[in-house]
Amino acid sequence: MRGFGMIRFGTDGWRGIISEDFTFNNVRLVAEGIANYVNGREEAGKGIVVGYDARFLSAEYAGDCAAVLASKGVKVWLADSILPTPALSWKVKDCAAAGGVMITASHNPGEYNGLKFKASYGGSASPEIIMEIEKCIRQLEAGGQTFSKVALSSDVEYFSPWESYLEHVKAMLNPKMMAGFKGKIVFDVMHGAAMGYPNELAKSYGLNMVEVHSEFNPSFGGINPEPIEKNLDALRQAMKEHKASIGLATDGDGDRIGAMDADGRFINPHQIMALLIKYLVEKRGWNGGVAQTLTVSELVKRMAKKHGLKLYETPVGFKYITTLMLNEDILIGGEESGGIGLKNYIPERDGLLLGFLLIEIVAAYGKTLGQLLNEMMEELGWCYYDREDLHLETDKKVRLMKELADNPPKTLDGLEVLASNSSDGCKLYLEDSWVMFRASGTEPVVRIYAESNNPQRLQELLNKGIDYARNGCN
Repeated sequence: MRGFGMIRFGTDGWRGIISEDFTFNNVRLVAEGIANYVNGREEAGKGIVVGYDARFLSAEYAGDCAAVLASKGVKVWLADSILPTPALSWKVKDCAAAGGVMITASHNPGEYNGLKFKASYGGSASPEIIMEIEKCIRQLEAGGQTFSKVALSSDVEYFSPWESYLEHVKAMLNPKMMAGFKGKIVFDVMHGAAMGYPNELAKSYGLNMVEVHSEFNPSFGGINPEPIEKNLDALRQAMKEHKASIGLATDGDGDRIGAMDADGRFINPHQIMALLIKYLVEKRGWNGGVAQTLTVSELVKRMAKKHGLKLYETPVGFKYITTLMLNEDILIGGEESGGIGLKNYIPERDGLLLGFLLIEIVAAYGKTLGQLLNEMMEELGWCYYDREDLHLETDKKVRLMKELADNPPKTLDGLEVLASNSSDGCKLYLEDSWVMFRASGTEPVVRIYAESNNPQRLQELLNKGIDYARNGCN
């Protein structure tokens, strides 16, 4: 049973377990809170776009959300099919709506669902907007009423996301370069909301692409729809079967990117971000600042420094990157989870666009993805990076993070801590390496990040971080 104040937005929306926290009653409550927020602002009358991913009951939750919004006098555009989050964000911008509601739990396990709110500019809502929406939700919760099902008004306008969104993506790509790509591509959509979109876009350029895991499967085949290396064994196998030269993957709602070279080597988001900086500056002549969250690799800093680009560092959460993209001249902004935003686009992550840009990069340089990575790492220096997700009970998670904030350790199992940063979690700087602890905003998890110039030392740092998290606050 949900208690007062349990609906809270984390770094990227509100998520909960289906039928426990994420219920139809709670979705209706949040929808009414959003309606009250919109109706109390100058944007009242501009409307809300509602969309949904491929999770269990997502379409039904979206229908209920649309019905509540419409019953409160809000104009509603409702997607007529599953769509990726960036397609919803583009629709918000394209029709000058007040915002967008996306029913999705992104990369979370199949038992979760969730809700993201996108602002009028077509990107993650700022902390200030989320605070106002939560205030409206708190006021409704205080009333203690239940929120019954509302009939869907005939005034709700349905829209198909495909054509407009894909044209928006194509405007960011070089058709001549794309058409020059030789080789086979495997794109893993991980049973997520991007199903069908890669193949449709590939047709525009005559690309030889195989899309995998594009069947509706709300359990995601038992694998979290997050494009990190441990979840992409099937992509690696499909690449072998099809003799593919590049492998791409996006997450459950289509806003993150993962990649593999022809040898099945995982290309992490930091490396992808650095390659994008290199390409956009060297081949397109673009410039601007580089925005990254605290958990992003030193590699990105090195690439930015090489090209004389101003660096901005933010707390974790793409909403902070979005704010910078709206207020500064930002070339690229990204986070370690694979969400990357680009200049001359909506201030939003887009796994489909990023995947096709990697194809363009390979074609533009006339080298394999593996060759480009090796050359870049030899020039800038190899960085070894990883993350471990440690499940901790909520009370222990809270105690750990409070201890780290109040008293950052001077040593980590014998290793001297040279400096620390507690602006978001706790980042410990060691000699030629760093370790960071950060509590998940949506799960009973503490994420432990580490980076070193040596793979053995990296594993040592992760192990020391895990030991500290388990035992440091006892």
